[in-house]
Amino acid sequence: MFACIYIPNASNDAQAALLDCAGAFSPRVENMPPGAVVFDVEGLERLFGSYSEIASKIAEAACARGLEANVALASNIDAAVCAARGFGGITVLNHGTEANRLSDLPPAVLSASPEILETLERWGIRTLGAFAKLPAVDVSARFGQEGIELHKRARGVGSRPLVPHVDRVRFVDVVELDYEIVTIEPLTFILSRMLDGICTRLRSRNFATHEVHLSLGTYIRVLNLPLPVRNPKLLTRLLILDLEAHPPGVGIRRIEIEAIPAKPRVVQNGLFVPLSPEPEKLELTLARLKAVVGEENVGAAEIQDTHRPDGFRVSKFSSTNKDISKLDKSWQDLPNFKLLALRRFRPPLEATVQLRNSTPIWIAFHGVHGPIATARGPWRTSGDWWRPTMWDREEWDIEVLDALYRIYFDVHMDRWYAEGVFD
Repeated sequence: MFACIYIPNASNDAQAALLDCAGAFSPRVENMPPGAVVFDVEGLERLFGSYSEIASKIAEAACARGLEANVALASNIDAAVCAARGFGGITVLNHGTEANRLSDLPPAVLSASPEILETLERWGIRTLGAFAKLPAVDVSARFGQEGIELHKRARGVGSRPLVPHVDRVRFVDVVELDYEIVTIEPLTFILSRMLDGICTRLRSRNFATHEVHLSLGTYIRVLNLPLPVRNPKLLTRLLILDLEAHPPGVGIRRIEIEAIPAKPRVVQNGLFVPLSPEPEKLELTLARLKAVVGEENVGAAEIQDTHRPDGFRVSKFSSTNKDISKLDKSWQDLPNFKLLALRRFRPPLEATVQLRNSTPIWIAFHGVHGPIATARGPWRTSGDWWRPTMWDREEWDIEVLDALYRIYFDVHMDRWYAEGVFD
C-alpha cells in the first residue's frame, strides 16, 4: 500500500515540509515535485489501524506542519498520485477499485506532457475512464512508450517501483524578528519554542542530538554534549547558560538553530551496579559550575603524552569509560615485584644534597637529614624542544633512614628538591 500527499502550487518550503511529514511515517519516500510525495505505508496498520485511520494520521501530521494537503492511499504508486491530485481531502482506493474510482478524473492528473494533453483534448477525451477505453495498440502507435505508461495509469494498474528520495536529514529552525533583542532573557521563550519543535521532529525520527549550532546573526555558538539528548528544556537551559557566559554583544534579529542528529542513548541497567546521576542533570550542573568558576576549571584531568612532571590538561567528561581490566599488567608477574606509590610533596621541598663522584651521599630537607644508604639514578628529562620554556632535571631515587624518597636536581634553578616519598 502506498500513500501520496499533494499540495497544489507548492513552494520549496512546502515541498521540504512534505518530505519531513512523509519521513515521519516511512523511510521509503519518493519526492515528486512540485507538491507531491509518495511513500510506502505497508505494515502501518499494526500501529494505526485501518487504511482510513492511517490516512487520517497522515493528514493530521500534515496539518500540524501548517499544510493543507490532499492524502490518498492506493495499492500502487500511480493510482495514489492520481487520486491525491484529483480528489480533495482523504481518499482510500481499495485494491481492485482503482479504475472505477479514477474514471471521472481529468487527464491532467496523469502529469502528461502538454502535447499529449492537447491531443487528448482534440480527440474529445475528457476523463481517465474514456482514455482507458482506448485500445492500447492505438495509444502506443500514437504516443509511443509514454502513452503506454499513461494508459496504465488511467486504468489504475501501474506497477512501477518506488524511487526513494535520498537527502541528508536536517533539523533546523529559523526565526526572523521584527525588532532587535539586546538582552539574553527574551531569548528564553524563543529558544524554548524552537527547540521544542526540533526535539519533536527528532523524536518522530527516533533521533537525538549531541551537537547544537546556534546562530544569532553573525554570532555563532556550538553546544557539544557528551551524550545524545532530545530534552528541549535541558537544551534551552544549556544554551542560555552558554550565552550568559559568552554574550553576543550585538543586537539580534535572526535566530537559527540546527541540531545534528545522532542515535539515541540506550542504557541497560544492572542489578548490582550502583545508581549514577542522570547524564542530562549532570550536564546541566556542570554548565552552572562553568558559569561560576570558568570553563577551563571544570572537567576531567587527562594526563598528557609528555615527560613533563604533573603534565595534564582538563578535558570534557566522556561518556565512555576505559576498561582497565584489559590493560597489559604482565609486568606485575615479574619476580620480587612490589607496587609502590609516590606521595608527592606539593610544592616540592627544597633540599641540601652532598655529592661524591656525582652521586648523592647525604641529604637534608624539612626535618629529614642523614646519609643516603642507596641512590639510583640519574634519570634525565628535558623540556619540549619546540617550546621556549625548558624543564631539564635529573631525578634520583634514594633511601634515607629506612624510607624511600625521590629527589631531583633542577638544572635551570641549580637547586635540589625532594619531590615525594614512596609508600
